[in-house]
Amino acid sequence: MENQNTQKKLIFSVFLIFAILLCFPQSDSFAKKKVPKTETASQPQLDKTIGDLAEFMAFSPIPVKGIGLVVGLSNTGSSECPPLIRDYLRQYILTQLGPRDIVSADAMISSLDTAVVVVEGDITPGASKHQSFDVTVRALPGTQTTSLLNGRLYTTDLKFVAQIEEALQASKTLAIAAGPVYIDKLSDPNADPRKGIVLGGGRVMENYQFTLSILKPDFEIAAIIRNHINQRFGKDIASAASSQIIYLSVPADYKDKKERFIELVRSLYITDTAANEKKHIDWLVENLKTASDKSKYQTGLEAIGKNAIDKLQPLLNSKDDSTRFAAAKCLLVIGDNSTLKPLRDFAQDKTSTFRIAAIQAIGNYAPKSDVISLMTRLVRDDNFDVRYNAYKFLQKYDDTSIIHSLVANDFYIDQVIQTGPKTIYVSRTGQPGIVLLGAPLNCRKNIYVESDDAQIIINSLPDGNGVSIMRKHPITNELMGPFKCSLRVADIIRNLGEIAVREVKEKKPIGLGVSYSDIVALLKKMVDKGAIDADFVTGPLSPASPK
Repeated sequence: MENQNTQKKLIFSVFLIFAILLCFPQSDSFAKKKVPKTETASQPQLDKTIGDLAEFMAFSPIPVKGIGLVVGLSNTGSSECPPLIRDYLRQYILTQLGPRDIVSADAMISSLDTAVVVVEGDITPGASKHQSFDVTVRALPGTQTTSLLNGRLYTTDLKFVAQIEEALQASKTLAIAAGPVYIDKLSDPNADPRKGIVLGGGRVMENYQFTLSILKPDFEIAAIIRNHINQRFGKDIASAASSQIIYLSVPADYKDKKERFIELVRSLYITDTAANEKKHIDWLVENLKTASDKSKYQTGLEAIGKNAIDKLQPLLNSKDDSTRFAAAKCLLVIGDNSTLKPLRDFAQDKTSTFRIAAIQAIGNYAPKSDVISLMTRLVRDDNFDVRYNAYKFLQKYDDTSIIHSLVANDFYIDQVIQTGPKTIYVSRTGQPGIVLLGAPLNCRKNIYVESDDAQIIINSLPDGNGVSIMRKHPITNELMGPFKCSLRVADIIRNLGEIAVREVKEKKPIGLGVSYSDIVALLKKMVDKGAIDADFVTGPLSPASPK
């Protein structure tokens, strides 16, 4: 009996303890142990643009800098050079010329016909190998260099550095720079001669990719973004390096339109259903019709590509010019060449505000034959901007209406054969060049023109059928010339600019070695004095122009 009572007490105690435990809340750890949780992958958030899901990293120019030597000066350089920089330049020159020139390397640095300079530039985002860019050159602070005019920058390594001293360290060379120094006398006749630009003188050493960073790292999202980019722009344009990073190469069609490529990637719409894409297209098209600023919606439709064609085509009949133009351009970019007629109409309409935009759209995206056919007509237009844009696209395809020649391998002359208004255009950024629109372009007879520094004289020949050109030697001050040439402006430029050396056979100079800076200033003066019956137009100043 006693045993039975003990057993009942034990059973009652167990039930009592269990009841007490049920009355208290369980800890998280206890609950997790009792009811294991099953981990499930989160559903990717689609129905967004790539710009909503990711951002471009380091989307800014890469600043590069180096220490270089400008040669060919006329006793306006300096022998001063800090020891550390002298050692660096000596070693660099020796790697270029070889050990036999160790004496000449020091002599070169110490010569008053050379100047040590700081060279700076910016590599654009996504730059391609060998892509050119402008660089500035400045006489090294603390030296007595008085002018870099007529000088030439010796090949210089450019590195990613913040301070001048860092350029002497063994960091990786990102670009090289070399070429004639341009000092702009057109905007400021009193420009500081200790500062200049080497137009198009920088050369990028390797290809640079764009980097896309996913805001919320996810392998599946990375794969989806990569696949959409490759589907739209071509195989292997995008590669996913991780759950967060995607590398982008620039498609060949966008080599000269990199910023547009980035805009399209940002606007690329990602969804997993055709129905949602259709809704997105409808939304973009509706906004394209009604919005005052259509650029965002135009970009979105271009990014979608061929799936938007059917919805865009009806807009070609719109009575609103801005809607009709936006739709026509979208369709051409996507690959529908049937829109060329409305775009040609815009391009040839002298009253249209979309004229230049239509010319650029056709020039950038239409087939070659259509581009040449239109630009050949427009290059005779009365409007300079129309003529110049038409010329650029004819130049792009090496059209036979352009006679292209190099002068001293420093700058080019393009003679555009056409019957329209005559214009001289000079570039001040990118590749240095002189464009003669309305060639053949001649100067008048009975002229006398002298450069501002009285170093160059252009005078008519007695028979009136040509000109003579003379130049005082910049170092010896001896008279060079006279050169006799025709009245053709292109011939005068060549005689001025070709290097002042002697041919082995004929034993005579082939040019006067005048710098691009001095030639364009002299052409401006000839136009102002009426020696050349043409308009004179200067291109925009380089972003690298010294301040």
